[in-house]
Amino acid sequence: MTTIYLLELESDGSLSKRKQFIRLPPPTKPYILRFSTRSDSLISKEGVLYTNHPLENAEFDRNKFYPKKFPTLFSKPLNVDITIKRSGTFGFYVEYKESQPKSKQLDETVKTSPKCYFTVDPILEIVPRYRILSSEPISNESRVSISLDGIVTQSILPKLLGPFSQWEEHIKTICALGYNMFHFVPMQTRGLSNSPYSIFDQLTFSDDLFDEEDRVKSSSEKIEIVKRTVNKLDEEYGILSLTDIVWNHTAFNSEWLQDHPEAGYNLVNSPHLTPAYELDNALLNYSENLSSLGYKAHVQSEEDLKAIIEGVKQHVINKICLWEFYVIDVKEALNEFQAALDKDTPVNKSLFENIDIAALSFKEQAKLLADKGLYNKGTFGQRFYKKINIDIALAFIERLIETEAKHKSVNNVSNAIIKDSSQKEQLDTVKLENIEDKQDLESKNILESITLKPTLVKQSNEMNKSEDKSENKEKTFKKVVNVEPIEVDEIKLEEAINEKSIHEIMLEKFEAIINEINLPFYKSYDDDVIIILENILNRAKYLKLDPHGPKQKEISRRVPLVERYFTRIPLNEKTQKHPKGCLAVANNGWIWNANPLQDFASSGSFSYLRREVIVWGDCVKLRYGKSRDDSPWLWDHMTKYTVQLASLFHGFRIDNCHSTPLHVGQYLLDAARRVRPNLYVVAELFTGSEEMDVKFVNHLGINSLIRESMQAWDSHELSRLVHRHGGKPVGSIDAECLIDTSTYTNVDESSEIPCSIVPLTGSSPHALFMDCTHDNETPHQKRVAEDTLSNGALVAMSSCAIGSVKGYDEIYPTIVDLVKETRLYKLYEKPFEIVKRVLQHLHVEMSLDGYTETHVHHENDSIIVHRVNPHNHNGYLLVAHCAFSSPIKSSCNLSPIKLRGTRAEVLFSTCLEVQSKEFISDEKYLTGLPASLKALNTPILRESSDEHGKFTEVTLPKEFPSGSITLLKTKVDKHNSLDETLMSNVDEAFKELNLVDLNIVLYRCNSEENDITPGYGTYHVPGYGDLPYCGLEGFMSVLRPIMKENDLGHPFFANLREGHWALDYVVDRLVRYLKYAPNLKGLCDWYQERFAIVKTVPGFLVPKFFSLVIKTAHSAAIKQVMSQLSPCAYEGSSFIQSLALCSVQMYGIVLSTGLHPTEIGPSMAAGLPHFSTSHMRCWGRDVFISLRGLFITTGNFEAAKRHIIGFGSVLKHGMIPNLLDAARRPRYNCRDATWWFLQSVQDYCKFSPEGLDFLKTPVIRRFPKNDEFIEADDPLSYSYEVTILEILQEIMERHACGIHFKEWNAGINLDHAMTEKGFQIDINVDWETGFLHGGNQWNCGTWMDKMGESEKAGNKGRPATPRDGAAVEIIGLLKSALRWITELNKTGHYPWNGVELKECPTKKFITFAEWGDLIQQSFEKHFYIPIDPNEDSKYKLNTKLVSRRGIYKDLCNSSGEYEDYRLRPNFPVAMVVAPELFDEHHALQALNVAHEVLAGPLGMRTLDPHDWAYRGVYDNSNDGTDPSIAKGWNYHQGPEWLWCTGYFLRAYLYFDTRVGCGKENKHETIHKITRHLLRHREVIEENTWAGLPELTNANGAPCPHSCPTQAWSAATLLDLFDDIKKLEAIL
Repeated sequence: MTTIYLLELESDGSLSKRKQFIRLPPPTKPYILRFSTRSDSLISKEGVLYTNHPLENAEFDRNKFYPKKFPTLFSKPLNVDITIKRSGTFGFYVEYKESQPKSKQLDETVKTSPKCYFTVDPILEIVPRYRILSSEPISNESRVSISLDGIVTQSILPKLLGPFSQWEEHIKTICALGYNMFHFVPMQTRGLSNSPYSIFDQLTFSDDLFDEEDRVKSSSEKIEIVKRTVNKLDEEYGILSLTDIVWNHTAFNSEWLQDHPEAGYNLVNSPHLTPAYELDNALLNYSENLSSLGYKAHVQSEEDLKAIIEGVKQHVINKICLWEFYVIDVKEALNEFQAALDKDTPVNKSLFENIDIAALSFKEQAKLLADKGLYNKGTFGQRFYKKINIDIALAFIERLIETEAKHKSVNNVSNAIIKDSSQKEQLDTVKLENIEDKQDLESKNILESITLKPTLVKQSNEMNKSEDKSENKEKTFKKVVNVEPIEVDEIKLEEAINEKSIHEIMLEKFEAIINEINLPFYKSYDDDVIIILENILNRAKYLKLDPHGPKQKEISRRVPLVERYFTRIPLNEKTQKHPKGCLAVANNGWIWNANPLQDFASSGSFSYLRREVIVWGDCVKLRYGKSRDDSPWLWDHMTKYTVQLASLFHGFRIDNCHSTPLHVGQYLLDAARRVRPNLYVVAELFTGSEEMDVKFVNHLGINSLIRESMQAWDSHELSRLVHRHGGKPVGSIDAECLIDTSTYTNVDESSEIPCSIVPLTGSSPHALFMDCTHDNETPHQKRVAEDTLSNGALVAMSSCAIGSVKGYDEIYPTIVDLVKETRLYKLYEKPFEIVKRVLQHLHVEMSLDGYTETHVHHENDSIIVHRVNPHNHNGYLLVAHCAFSSPIKSSCNLSPIKLRGTRAEVLFSTCLEVQSKEFISDEKYLTGLPASLKALNTPILRESSDEHGKFTEVTLPKEFPSGSITLLKTKVDKHNSLDETLMSNVDEAFKELNLVDLNIVLYRCNSEENDITPGYGTYHVPGYGDLPYCGLEGFMSVLRPIMKENDLGHPFFANLREGHWALDYVVDRLVRYLKYAPNLKGLCDWYQERFAIVKTVPGFLVPKFFSLVIKTAHSAAIKQVMSQLSPCAYEGSSFIQSLALCSVQMYGIVLSTGLHPTEIGPSMAAGLPHFSTSHMRCWGRDVFISLRGLFITTGNFEAAKRHIIGFGSVLKHGMIPNLLDAARRPRYNCRDATWWFLQSVQDYCKFSPEGLDFLKTPVIRRFPKNDEFIEADDPLSYSYEVTILEILQEIMERHACGIHFKEWNAGINLDHAMTEKGFQIDINVDWETGFLHGGNQWNCGTWMDKMGESEKAGNKGRPATPRDGAAVEIIGLLKSALRWITELNKTGHYPWNGVELKECPTKKFITFAEWGDLIQQSFEKHFYIPIDPNEDSKYKLNTKLVSRRGIYKDLCNSSGEYEDYRLRPNFPVAMVVAPELFDEHHALQALNVAHEVLAGPLGMRTLDPHDWAYRGVYDNSNDGTDPSIAKGWNYHQGPEWLWCTGYFLRAYLYFDTRVGCGKENKHETIHKITRHLLRHREVIEENTWAGLPELTNANGAPCPHSCPTQAWSAATLLDLFDDIKKLEAIL
């Protein structure tokens, strides 16, 4: 079966946060990746997917993206499929068009989604081995493909294995231990330091890997030897090879640096490093001359070191005048300024002519000049590169003096005004108090903190203060005296200066300002000096004193205070051709918590200057630049290196990956994958965040990230790591319950092929989980040696790639020194070879056999890992007693382990005994601590049972010391391939069920269930609550998020594990229904058979299998529903199908009500749960607003017909009742239900198979012809028969003649809140207009029917929205009925052509055509409010009441005239049913206004928010004194009703495709509409009631008093989609 991996995109084509890493399996067989989006998404508008995954067999080109268009559909998901045939990492993005309507023109913008990635695992194949416990071959094939989880790698230092010719015996031993991959640290020729990672020549292999006679061979011959060795590992031993690849640096003595110093960061291509280089030189000189400077050259204590660091200030930083790289050269600036003055340089006065510079504070003055005149001549790295534009400075200083003179003149005049000596004395006091403001103090403090800079700044500080004093005087004066503005004559500058020349004054002021501008630069310098000194001290501490450091007591040029930051390439004949600065190149290193995306040697970083880099003195950092053009030789050289390694090895470990520029890594890996498409790439990232890890993984195609168990500091942390990398939890439900089976069309579209659809939900990057890495401490160093066994065993049980380092199995006491170690690995029997061999072989076997689930339990110092096959539930269980510290505990305080429904067999129980911690080093070979395995007593296994069933109890032996492990094999009997059994024959179980049966199976709220099976309701989950439904949808409401998140800790799953109550509930409720729905018998049997099996499984598996049964049954139920619905439903999108399912949700049997007083049958609920039973279930208005959408568009014509006949039978007074009450005591208090009924009859005749024949259908009448009320059991009840045609005519006649009556049983028994006047029903036709008028201020006869109920607030008996007069939607429905009947009459299907008039003085008879014409001629005139007031005369308006234009009135001639002019969402109903009434341009304008003003996120506001009566939050429990909201009086005064949205959008679809943006492109209109419904789709998916709510509060806020699912909310959107489908059919 073909597999399709489904990747659902966000609306804009991006991936959700949880899907940032998408990992796909290796394409051992091609499979399909499907990009899917909703039909209402942003990218549905001309969306095109671009991916650089080659669509055919072309070479991969990262920058070549292939387009694939999304289909243009509005009722189905939009899919783009690509076939995955190759491994690697691939990018994709989506382009689509976004429209912004501008009047009638359409402005389209092409949008592009963020670039996203998916990674395809490489195909890794090994020679199959034999099973470790049975000696059976793993496979009969010559090679077997393993997943990444099956990798078992060992890190090796090749130089310690000796020449290749001596490797074989080592390889045999390592292979026997179960390793199937070697990780080699670099084999290339090493640099002078001898570190494998300091590579001298990337293209040659180290001579010590070859025999003496081979060392003289050519490079190509040596490469062939390497190739033969690697191939032998693969072909004879089944061991793949992984090599380190080093891209970021080269050995400091690499010869090619002399030819290509541009490959490093030198002082020519990176001049910003010059200060760092000068500092480095100064530190070297200081280290060399310590003794002569009076400091100790051999450090003994921290005090010695601090004294040396103190000397750095004077002898290093001061000596190199480091500040000069930060500041403006004041002396040079003054000289330039003086020269400009001497030359009498013209001044551009316009630069500052509108600025009163003297009014600014001194800091503000400096900032102004800096903003205007500061510029850089060169870059950081050059001394005094900051400059001031002298021309601008001249203009600034001249304007400063000029404005100061003006201020001085004003002050003189003001002082003359002050005559009161006491006032003047007070002024002088204030002046003295304010002589130095905060800014002066701040400047002074900053200046005085600078101890390592020229004295020029300090000398000028007094001038700064004097300048600020004059400024403060001005401020003080303004505070004390209010001076009227006076005219000041132009004062010559010379006259303003008494003692000094103008040039001297200008120069002094300029000097002061320059020094002020320099202040923040000196502050920056000071901050950097503090950091430099701190970093030098910390690094020197580590190097000289730290117990874990190298303890370099000596300080000299050879062993400096801190490492050299720069390599000095020797000056010789080869290098003398380069500029001198090229020969100083920066060394590489790393930085704590650095941003890995920032190059710390770039011009934007100060890390080298601040000494933040933990530098590797033997490695030169390589400078690639932004592209190959920046360093072509380096790119080519490293590409050759990369390709060479890719041709030899199966994978790379990217050294120092987090410092690898992403674009460099991509380029080089692309080259490598061209040579080896299935390259396995691993890396150890230190980015500091998972988000950044994912970025590197996506961009580079990293297959596994290295993680290490030795990083755990205690057993709790170790258990967390094992859990994180251990695989999915046991009993996971995401795979079985999320994967669907389906079919897809073959490429040639000739056949449907079965497939399984696997949704991609995103994951974390895959792990290569190491027990210990080659560059970290061993258990003996970090914990205790005894933990070597337990730590390694826990790693081996993890469901991911695992690894170790050569020496771990041998219990090396310390980490192997990669640089200095020269001894060889010793070949000998490992202390725990047998155990490690079993565990690592089992690791591979479990990967191949699908042991993907793991349970991890931590208790005290023990960790239990149980790894299980999710299909047959066999497993292996490890108990490990960790040994993190001494002393070793002799026993393990672990509770007995209960394995429910599981049998167990002990494989071994052992511990590691270390004979001596005193290590005697061998001079020739690397050896480990003397140790051996000690067999322990096996755990006691006891089989027993309790109320939860059978179990095996495992009790550890008394002696189980720290470092011990025991391994058990576990088995669950009789449950192999249980998934298939539980899912079998489900379609057979559902095939006889009709839609009413399926209502029982899927839905039934608590009150519905209790109604038909008293005492029973929905299932209660302790700790969670009641489910919304008793049927499958109730269980799915809680299971969906559990399945999506694999949330095995959910309270519902705890309930399932504790007992079988839910299983019994599912079956028992259906048994109780058999009396009313005998078709359910087959499903009952199906459930019982499967749950009988589920009851036999261990409790921990019950949630999984219960979920599988429920999900399988639910899918089959939906399938059975769809098989009985129309193409509009079953061919529609998931959103349309969810809406269509509401037709089943709302249509079921209750005993308390129905469509007939004595017959039990299904009926429509208005909403759940509030309108589900008794007289509140079935409402005439709700039924017929909903009937077209829920029944007709879905093809359930039987249900539609039942309701039409059922309500038609109770026609009385010429009206359809509002509340049916099973035709027992219906209530006739609504004016609109009758017209909705007529619209439904019209729709049924148009769309049902019956067509117009339905009009002949007989209907037995519930009430006598005289409208008398009689009880249902009265002999006259149901005593005569009419046809649907006759009912229609009766309705038309009664309304034409006027309807006047008082409701039967009027009073508190009928309506506790209504007043006497409210029970009076009056309906008339205004024969001037043809409009129906009705109602009064005391009743509410339309859908806006809220009656006041609060005595406290005084609104009891007062309708909030009486809407008497002619309601716009009723006029539309009337016109629709007249149009249809007229057409029927013309074609001979309706025998009457009009009605007799009894109350009309001018007419005795009117035809339906005439009546319709009256309305047509009157409608626009009476209902439209024009945009242009100049057109008001054309319409019937009271302009004083007009508050909004370009709309249609809600009412005509209501008793409260202002009510007519209110903007409400009712006019779109008339537009849909009778569009001919409307001027098309007026209609679209009104709809646009409604969109802006009334449209909420889900529903339509029931009143204009600008209306004084608007109250947007409905609270039916409000018992306050505000009548406008008490007892929910504002039900229709602002809250946003969803059913209105359907009609609004249907009207928009109609008119916009005629005169709007959709006229030329109807798809544009459809796209806008589906976009508007995005939130509706989200709500129905999120809503546990699986429907759309009745209403929301303001701006879409949830309304707790609303029904969470309402019939008409879903129905009107189904109407809309039906309209769209019909429109699409003709496009």
